[in-house]
Parts: sequence; C-alpha cells; structure tokens
Amino acid sequence: MAIRFEKIWVEQCKATKGIRRRFGVKSALDYLIREKLLNFADAAAERPEFARELPRFLAEVWQIFNQYELAGYVASLKPKERSRLRSLLYLECPTRGPATARAGS
Repeated sequence: MAIRFEKIWVEQCKATKGIRRRFGVKSALDYLIREKLLNFADAAAERPEFARELPRFLAEVWQIFNQYELAGYVASLKPKERSRLRSLLYLECPTRGPATARAGS
C-alpha cells in the first residue's frame, strides 16, 4: 500500500488535539497552522492531489479551533504572515468563515 502524502493532514489534526491538551492552544495553533497548514498550502499550489485535500484540511482546522482562537492567533502574527493566513482561513474555507456567511445572506 502506497503512502498518500496528500492525506497526511488527517494525522496532523489528530496530533494537534493531543498537543492542545498537553501544551495549550498556542502550541497547537503554532503546530497545525504555522507549520503544517502553510506547508500544505504551498504544496497545494503545485500539486493537484494536495489542492483537492486543502478544503477538507481547512474544514478540520475550523473544527479543532473556534473562531476566536483562530482570529486571535492570526491577529498576533506579523503583517505578511497575517495576510496570507487570513486569505487561506477565511476565503478558502468551504464551511466556515466570513466568505460563507456573506454567501448565505
């Protein structure tokens, strides 16, 4: 059975829950958002199998963290990184965030 690297986000999200319990929300956000999600998004820009998984990964991020945790984390980042994460989390996420709220209004 071949390893499907585009599915790695599933295990990373599971690991995040343990990190959150053991080390707190900030550490969990750093791990999943800053390390894993941004790298996955870079891969998605060049590899279609990763691009297909990105919406599922984003939806799971919104299941793990609430809107206040995500907004606070994004606000704490430097402007360039903040801008990139805002567009990734709030515009591309199919199930949550402002883009969906506007579409349903």
